[in-house]
Amino acid sequence: MDLNKDECSLFIRNKLKFCLSYAPILFISAELGHGVDKIIKQATRIYQERLKRIPTAEVNSVIRKALAEHSPPRKGDRLMKFLYVTQAEIKPPTFVFFVNDARLMHFSYQRFLENKLRQAFGFEGTPLRLIFKSRG
Repeated sequence: MDLNKDECSLFIRNKLKFCLSYAPILFISAELGHGVDKIIKQATRIYQERLKRIPTAEVNSVIRKALAEHSPPRKGDRLMKFLYVTQAEIKPPTFVFFVNDARLMHFSYQRFLENKLRQAFGFEGTPLRLIFKSRG
């Protein structure tokens, strides 16, 4: 079965959509030397993404907009409340969310927040760590 690059990219994205959706796809041929020159350029770009430091005010602005767009999770009458978010580390970029009850976090909402951070700040090719800490 011969696939073109677009079909192959789509196939890969569908297979890895929950674990490596942030990773770029490069098509290379070591034997023919096609695309090999792109590897170092892409690796350098990804390394720069890992070094990004986002000011707390900017992170909180993006998260407030995301919360307004899609309500936080709830269990019964308990609603997750976000106090603030900060980027605690780089390599990999790590964001700590201070909330009223971290047990209310659902994986799908966590993925939603990660996608919002990526849309706002990039982070192409690097994993993000999101940590949820309960108040007190």
